[in-house]
Amino acid sequence: MLEDIEKLLIDGNFQFQSKIFQNRESFSFDQKIPKYPILFLTCMDPRIDVHQIFQFNPGDVFILRNAGNVYTIDMMRSILIAIYKYKIKYIIVLGHLDCGMTKINIMELRKKLPNEFLKRFSINYSDLLSKLSNFFKPFDNEIRNIIEQMNDLQEIKVYFPDVEITGMLYDIKSGWIFTKEDFRDLLIEEDHFKIYRGLLSEKSQQLSKFLEAHDVIKKAPEELVNGPQINEINFQEENCTLEKEEKNIADIVDIDFKKAVDDDKEGFQLKMPKIQIPKIYIPELKIHIPRSFKNKDR
Repeated sequence: MLEDIEKLLIDGNFQFQSKIFQNRESFSFDQKIPKYPILFLTCMDPRIDVHQIFQFNPGDVFILRNAGNVYTIDMMRSILIAIYKYKIKYIIVLGHLDCGMTKINIMELRKKLPNEFLKRFSINYSDLLSKLSNFFKPFDNEIRNIIEQMNDLQEIKVYFPDVEITGMLYDIKSGWIFTKEDFRDLLIEEDHFKIYRGLLSEKSQQLSKFLEAHDVIKKAPEELVNGPQINEINFQEENCTLEKEEKNIADIVDIDFKKAVDDDKEGFQLKMPKIQIPKIYIPELKIHIPRSFKNKDR
């Protein structure tokens, strides 16, 4: 019931006020808004927390959301205001793996929509499906969608040539961010798993150097430096999935990984052992084989 939702929200606000009272939280903004001239166009998926991913604070950046991080007329309206009023200089299309928009079936969706709504588009069946697809904008490849939105956003540069546009890909299973330079090969190479595994290995090495440079650790464990030893995994190229959920990954890899299979059995993860360093959190490394990599590009 709505009353229960309102109570949940009000109780949360009381907790927020309690932290402010105890000086454990602050909501004052002394610096300019936003702190950085950055605007993210990202997905409405609640698993995407830009502040957590990049360790931002409230007020640091602008964040626009919709289903599938798609550039639309309304997004254009907000972007132009952000550029004009708040001097935004960088626009980042932040897509993510396991996006729900890749699972939208327009024909099935049509059956669930009220006829009164469908009449807004067309009474002709074939024409209706086309218009619904154009309205909801589903896609089958998260990476290709990022690139398409970047291309569409180029029209902004006609009015504001100094604005720079790029794209990033977030892996919700591991927490890693990949730049367009990282993931572009995934669109042109057939062996997606090999490319993705290589990207994770590079990220492991970069993390090792980062930790050492910041005196978090003097020498990174071998697993972190070299990346996970997954050469012996019986990987099936056709569907990038484990044959059985009960299969024990630890029996066929060189280091002790925790087995995890997605509910839809479309990927797997590899979890590194935690490094025991007092008061220092070392991020876990997980490998997720994205749904988009299951089939070769059409």
